[in-house]
Amino acid sequence: MSSSRKRQDRTAGGAARSVSRVVTLVLAVGFAVVGVAGAASAHHNTITGTVTCKSGGGWSVAWSVENSEQITETITASNRAAVVPVGTQLTARQTRTFTETVTAKPTSPLRLELSARWSNGTTATNSGSIAVSSFADGCNVTTVDAPSIPVVDECGPGNAHYGQVPSGPWTSTTNPDGSVTVTTTPGHQFPDGQTTLTYPAPADSNQPCPTPPVVTPPVTTPPEVLPAQVRVVSANARKIDKCGRASDLFKVVRSRGVVYRANGKVVRQGAWIKAEKRSVTVRARAVDETFRLRGKQVWRMTFTDKPCARAPQVAPDTGAR
Repeated sequence: MSSSRKRQDRTAGGAARSVSRVVTLVLAVGFAVVGVAGAASAHHNTITGTVTCKSGGGWSVAWSVENSEQITETITASNRAAVVPVGTQLTARQTRTFTETVTAKPTSPLRLELSARWSNGTTATNSGSIAVSSFADGCNVTTVDAPSIPVVDECGPGNAHYGQVPSGPWTSTTNPDGSVTVTTTPGHQFPDGQTTLTYPAPADSNQPCPTPPVVTPPVTTPPEVLPAQVRVVSANARKIDKCGRASDLFKVVRSRGVVYRANGKVVRQGAWIKAEKRSVTVRARAVDETFRLRGKQVWRMTFTDKPCARAPQVAPDTGAR
């Protein structure tokens, strides 16, 4: 073979090897492109969340979960299983919405993470989150019932007034005209969105107090003198029973030679005494052997618990704005 022919063969072999390398490179690039397309179409769930205020306070969260594939998937793990339970299925390209209520504002983004297995055996884990700023402070309001304030109306004219305001998420102020204004604390409201209620001054019943009976002093009726200087005396007790408990009173008549006891304690004579209990038993006995009681010696007094008039639960509309 001539040297010229040898040179031609070497040139042809080098060209063939170059073509082979180019074909290999093109195929490699083609496989790389296919790989990128495959990654872009990998099985996954698209998870997004929205937040709205919930009636009565707190936030309502709606999670949207979208299946990327044309085949069914099954949820195998959930970090919020009470919202999206394990075993939940999404059919081909299905989007499902799951809701939950949040009562306390989160301190970090609210997150939903789901692991899934598709019917072809492929698995994937995806997540979505909602920023803390999405939870508006104005949503965190709790509705509470307005307090029922008792009215105290003792006997006598012009003395009706409100009693102790029950404790709760509010503050109260007694106004000069006898009305009471109640204002909710931040984060609370009364029904219909009100934060302030004014209870008008209570009307007085003007019921007069009973007139204590006139008791003849013992000095006007000399005691009966018996042998050995034993003197006979009488005892008596009375009560006042009005609405509520504040005006429940009893009194024992002043009488020389008599000692009264109520529930085991000595009772002061001639003065009206507040009844601490609904049932009071008064007993009288002679102070010593030189006196003897005549007539009734035990009084069992029971006081009713009839409620006094109540103020309206909600102040009437005065038309003021």
